[in-house]
Amino acid sequence: MTLIVTARERKSQMLLFFYFGVAILCLATRTPEIKHNLNVDNGTYGVLISLGAIGAVGAFMFVGQLTHRIGVGPVLIVSATLMFGPIAVMPHIHRAVLYVIANIVLGAGFNGYNIAVHDQALKRQLLSGEKSLPRFHGAWSLGTLLTTILSIAITSHVSLAWHVDLLMGVLWIGTMVAIFRMRPFLIKGSTDSSENAVLKVKDTLAMLTSDRYVAIAYVCGVMVEFSTNDWVTLSSHQEIRASTTLSIVPYLIFMVGMIIGRLGIHRLLLIKPDTYWIRISARVGGSGFVIFLLLAKYFSGHSFELAFTCEILGFFIGGLGGSFFSGILTQIASQRSSFPGGVVVAQLGLVIAFLTFLVKLVISWVAQTTSITYGLMIPGALMIALSFFKKLGPVQARV
Repeated sequence: MTLIVTARERKSQMLLFFYFGVAILCLATRTPEIKHNLNVDNGTYGVLISLGAIGAVGAFMFVGQLTHRIGVGPVLIVSATLMFGPIAVMPHIHRAVLYVIANIVLGAGFNGYNIAVHDQALKRQLLSGEKSLPRFHGAWSLGTLLTTILSIAITSHVSLAWHVDLLMGVLWIGTMVAIFRMRPFLIKGSTDSSENAVLKVKDTLAMLTSDRYVAIAYVCGVMVEFSTNDWVTLSSHQEIRASTTLSIVPYLIFMVGMIIGRLGIHRLLLIKPDTYWIRISARVGGSGFVIFLLLAKYFSGHSFELAFTCEILGFFIGGLGGSFFSGILTQIASQRSSFPGGVVVAQLGLVIAFLTFLVKLVISWVAQTTSITYGLMIPGALMIALSFFKKLGPVQARV
């Protein structure tokens, strides 16, 4: 019997993704202030950001198994607290070592929440037959858009600490309410002891040898998004000398592109299969991202208006092109695997955490020794490379 998803469940699930988006990227729009508080250069700042992967690895090693054994609800409550707490603390940090500690805890909370909320979405999607994950990712993107607009409106009027502390308190309460409303629909822990015995830490490591192909494809597809979150405001502020408020605008336009793609991809999937749109979007999105950012750097010494316009176009095309990769590739990974959805997300995330850590270090080094623009050429090139992956698809045997 096919599960019928109620409006209450769908709305609550959307809110869990929406609050997630508002919270996790509220600092991305105020990166120059965080960097100023720490008093570090671009290379050091990039390394400090990358070290959050330590917490991510811990989450990926154990949270997939926890969601399967004790259920999604408890994991969501704990991980949400571990996510909102460090974000609220970061505006008050002025020492790099404390920032690293907070970033590691944030990495664990962020990825624990990510695994749990995706486990819930994937299992309910399987039971209902709906392809709802890209829409949930769209709700996440709407959250990031809201937090960006909020930052543009208040950056010149409200301190970083007041902005973040108040927002995190409101979001934590909203998330707890959404989890409470989701109680009748949350996936419960497994009571089958023999099934639990199969799920061990080594199962999380399985993708290191079993399905690296999808994991590498995923990294190629999402590095533009990850790198934009880390560097977009600094790029606008330092490379083309935009004001603190204006430097947020390219990120706003980037998220608009992400939202358009994520909320509209289900219509395109009725025309052509997902692998077709992955190939086309990777080529167009990656090429547009690279070309317009290079033009922005070229015009930065001649015309601010032209440079700023090219910066906006580059991030918009990159956001639109890469908008649905994470949702589609997560679905593909889940359909190619025999493990539960939360474990698959953890498996995928563990490989991604390791690979993105390496890529982010390279981007940081290039940004420090040359410029942020040249560092961002790396994720653009990786997105183009995704178009050459030929073996993606849910019906393929694991490679």
